[in-house]
Amino acid sequence: MKSLLRSFVYAFQGISSAISGERNLKAQIAVALLVIGAGFYVSITPEEWCIVILCIGVVIGLELMNSAIESLVDLVTLERKPLAGKIKDIAAGAVLVVSCMAVVIGIIIFRKYLL
Repeated sequence: MKSLLRSFVYAFQGISSAISGERNLKAQIAVALLVIGAGFYVSITPEEWCIVILCIGVVIGLELMNSAIESLVDLVTLERKPLAGKIKDIAAGAVLVVSCMAVVIGIIIFRKYLL
């Protein structure tokens, strides 16, 4: 049981470290809070909440993974190498794709409340 608790502590330390060190993650959390506030303001349905929460979790989770990949690449080499840059760009591209998907889903959910 202690090892399970310890793994949660490490996970929360990782999240805290990423939040304090990653500008993009801070921005995504700010947007997530705005979306949550908008959801309460317009009273989205329980089903819409599930979709919104899933989108937020996927975007933030993938941004955490992107941060881990970038840190790992930096651990391996701090030199400017084309492959290291490509790895970082691909990971950032994955976050961009998921973020764009979340924006489209958000527009679909919120448009009926805004029009």
